[in-house]
Order: sequence, then structure tokens, then C-alpha cells
Amino acid sequence: MNKSTVSISECRSYTLHEVQSAVEKSLDGIGGIQSFVKPGDTVLLKPNMLQAKSPEVFITTHPAVVEAVINIVKDAGAVPMLGDSPGGPARGMERFWEITGFADVCKRTDTQLVNFEKSGIYEFERNGRTYRVARPVLDADVIINMPKIKTHGLTKFSCAIKNIYGVIPGLQKTEYHKLAPKPSDFAEIIVDVFALSKPHLNIIDGVIGMDGMGPSAGNPKEIGVIVASDDAVAVDSILCHYLGKDPMEVPTNRIAYEQGLGEASIENINVLGEFPIVDAFKWPLNVAGSIEVVPSFISRALMKLYYSRPAINPDLCTNCNTCVQSCPTDAILEKRPTPIFEYERCINCLCCMEMCPEKAVFDDKNSIYRFISRFSGSD
Repeated sequence: MNKSTVSISECRSYTLHEVQSAVEKSLDGIGGIQSFVKPGDTVLLKPNMLQAKSPEVFITTHPAVVEAVINIVKDAGAVPMLGDSPGGPARGMERFWEITGFADVCKRTDTQLVNFEKSGIYEFERNGRTYRVARPVLDADVIINMPKIKTHGLTKFSCAIKNIYGVIPGLQKTEYHKLAPKPSDFAEIIVDVFALSKPHLNIIDGVIGMDGMGPSAGNPKEIGVIVASDDAVAVDSILCHYLGKDPMEVPTNRIAYEQGLGEASIENINVLGEFPIVDAFKWPLNVAGSIEVVPSFISRALMKLYYSRPAINPDLCTNCNTCVQSCPTDAILEKRPTPIFEYERCINCLCCMEMCPEKAVFDDKNSIYRFISRFSGSD
């Protein structure tokens, strides 16, 4: 059996020359762009555009990486276009394109921007669920997935597999949280979407990633790599491995591997290049694991007092109500001076934290939670 290959190139800055050189080197390790793109192909580039945030906040794929890939695709004689759907309510896609720097890149390179919110859908059934995928994704000859290395408060890791979730337009994404409140159930939905829109090539922005409570409320983390692979499961698994996490502890990796969508076994992945040593990479707290290590007779008695739930820092909140509009269960009410939670409705999906533009939503842990976390070694 042929091993999946993950190609790693060092890249320490976002200067276009350095990024393009690193992207080309990483692609050379897997056969070059010509192995994936032919002259005349239409090529959809799918970056991470979670929020309307500038590149300096390091939440979205950096525009230098986007520009480098556009240049390489054009040099191959193909026609690139750029498309995504933000994580929450997209109030004016032009604003997202402008702030992230994607509009400037596309204007400079004469590349079409595709609005997934207005471009139609294809409807599919998988595992008993209905999914609506943006039409341009599947109309393209080639899909190039361009995520950023980030942690995720619910699924633990957000990279190649998770990034494809953005092919679902609009607030449908938050509706799936309602259907699947448990992390493993939600991971199954992410993998369904990935399977329906499986990218041909993955080029990962790992120059500066995010650790802690990602994918938006964490901390920028210097990693210093560009990574390429045609196997999204393999690239996510090897990155987790190098960053100190067992790939099988990340539910999207495990489920995708079990469904035969890619390789997650480290010994079956061929790695080209060296991954740098990343000091003290912080992973989100494993809530489920914290509970499972506590003896059942203790956990049953403590569970009524045990919680980790989203809350709002009034000093940071601007009352923009993005959290209200992003909540799939209507558990946040529009109030002043800040919105308020109705926790009996909250499914702890952390959409509010993910979408808050001010990082005002935080993970509120009570003393019982902190005690169990220390006991389990997961904090």
C-alpha cells in the first residue's frame, strides 16, 4: 500500500517571496502543481475566512499564502477563483473580503471572488442527514483547501478537515450544531461535509497558527511552516502528532480515518522535510476526558455542580450581538449592556466564542471543574 505523503517547508515570514518559495518547495515534494492542476482547469481556492479580521490577528489564512497559490495556479495555465462562507452571519461579504486582505489580492491578480451565500447549492444525503454544499465548490475542476493551523474549543483541532466545513453556506453551519451538541456527533457532521467536498490538494498556512482556545479566541503561535498534501486526514494527523496530540484523540481525524477518507496512522505517513520544535503548544481543555477519568460514583454526585460554559466579559463586549445571531439554539438574548445566556438552552457548542469579533466570550469554569481538570491532568 502506498503511503500518504505530507511535505513540509520552512517559512518564517509572510513576505510574498518567502511564502511562494515555501509553497513551491512543499508542492515539489508531492509531484508539483502539475500533478493536480492542468491547463484550462477551474481551480477553487478555499481559505479560512472565519471572521472579518485583518491578517495581523492570525485568525484567517494569510493573504500572502493565497496570493502565492494564485500565482502558482496561474503559472500552470489554470483559472483560479477564491470562495468561502464565514462562520456566522455574513453581513456584507464585501466587508469580509476587504478586511481579510483577500479582495486586494484578487484585484491585483485578476482572480474572481465567489460568494457562497449567493451562488446556489447542491443538496446531498449522507448518513441520514441532508447537506447543502455551495455550487461553485463542486463545479470546479480542482479544489485547493487552504486552512490555517489552529486549535478548536469543541473539536480540538481546526485545519484541513475542519476548513472544508465552510463550503456550507450561511447559518446552516450553526444549525448543525443544534443537531449534534456532542463534540463527537458534530465531528461526524464535519466529516460528512468533508467527504462530500473532498479537496484534491491541501496547502496549509502554518507560518503563524493559533493555540489555546481557538479557532478565534486563542493566541497567535509561531510555527514557521507551509505544509502540502493530497491527504487532508494525513496532514491533520501528522500536525497533531508534531504538536503533541495523539491524532486519534481528535474526533475529526478518527472518524475520517475509520470511514476510509485518509490516513491517520503515523507509521503509514511519509513525511518530507522537518517540522520545527514548537515550545509549549497549548491545546484546549478536554472536557469529556476530564469527566471520564473521575470514578462514576463521584462524577454523578458532582455533575450538578460541574460546569464549563461560555460567558461574556463586559469590559470587552461592544454589544454587537454577533453571538446572539450565531447561537444555534437561541440561548443568548439581546440585552444591554451585554447579551445574556439562558444556560438551560446552551449546548456548549462555543459558536458564540468562535464568532465573537472582540474575544469577549470566554470559557467560564467553576471550582469543581478546575479541580477535576487538575485531577485528570487535562488542563
